Amino acid sequence: MPGKSLKGWLTRIGDLFAFAAGLAVVILVMTTVVAVAGRYVFGQPIFGIEDVSRVMLAFVVAGSIAYGARRGAHVHVDVISMQAGRRVLRVTDTIARLVGIAVAFLTSYALFTKGLCGKACGYFTPNLSIPHMPFYFALSLSMALFGLILLVDLFTGTPVEEHSSEDDGEQF
Repeated sequence: MPGKSLKGWLTRIGDLFAFAAGLAVVILVMTTVVAVAGRYVFGQPIFGIEDVSRVMLAFVVAGSIAYGARRGAHVHVDVISMQAGRRVLRVTDTIARLVGIAVAFLTSYALFTKGLCGKACGYFTPNLSIPHMPFYFALSLSMALFGLILLVDLFTGTPVEEHSSEDDGEQF
């Protein structure tokens, strides 16, 4: 079934984003440790630490959006299904997904076009001049993946509740 294989690919891509976000968190933690130690050892902040922290946070956000979309980890409130029936829930899920798809793809497009401007528009960190372009592209790709996941779920008819069973039993 084509829907299942596409879902598998989307899950793998989401997992790759999660791995990149995990690496970014490790780098962020190490950067923070170095910054705190440097502040106490040298008596002043280490030049450029804030720049590295900012760009690593962009990767954490990008990875979280993509991973959370595939695993159904984003917050949703089920008030409508408690008050209305299953038929109303299907309609509201469809509307919510259509709005989500539009917003995700528009956001992806906006991030991509903003990333294209690059240094010419002054999109770089203030101290180390790290260009924002790859981070805009990562965020754009993550939002596009989110929109694609919503689109596949819309066409396959995957209910919102069904995602929670794919998260390897972790319930919070």
